Amino acid sequence: MFRRLLRLGLTALLTVTTVGGAVAISSPAQAALPHCNGAGVYTSTWSGARGATAWIPAYVSSTINFNCLLIRGDHSSGVGELQRTLTGIYSRYLGPNGVDNDFGGYTQSALRSVQADIGISADGEYGPQTRDNLCWRWTGSDNSCIWLNNNH
Repeated sequence: MFRRLLRLGLTALLTVTTVGGAVAISSPAQAALPHCNGAGVYTSTWSGARGATAWIPAYVSSTINFNCLLIRGDHSSGVGELQRTLTGIYSRYLGPNGVDNDFGGYTQSALRSVQADIGISADGEYGPQTRDNLCWRWTGSDNSCIWLNNNH
């Protein structure tokens, strides 16, 4: 009986998904957010960079939702935008393939390194906390960036 209750409790706390044959366990917060399947244009409203734009990962359907996740194994233009920011703004190495829209080991390692440098949880996963704390590559520039959270 205890094992059954424990199993039911764990099922309620965790969501299990299959990604390319591998099993991924997500926390409830992750399970509530969609995976970024593309990218969208963010336009700054901050007075210091009003009108500046940056492409950032997004869940794209009939609308654009910037509240999404990227994890190892994901493949999309959103991964590519994250990679462009990691290389262009934060000077991280993404392996021999560079920006390839694939969230693999090099991207995960680069993201962990940047997360640690900017003082947030270095879990190697992209979500709202990472989105809000990265300085995103300004459209048309390789090394200028804008913040989504204007408190920086």
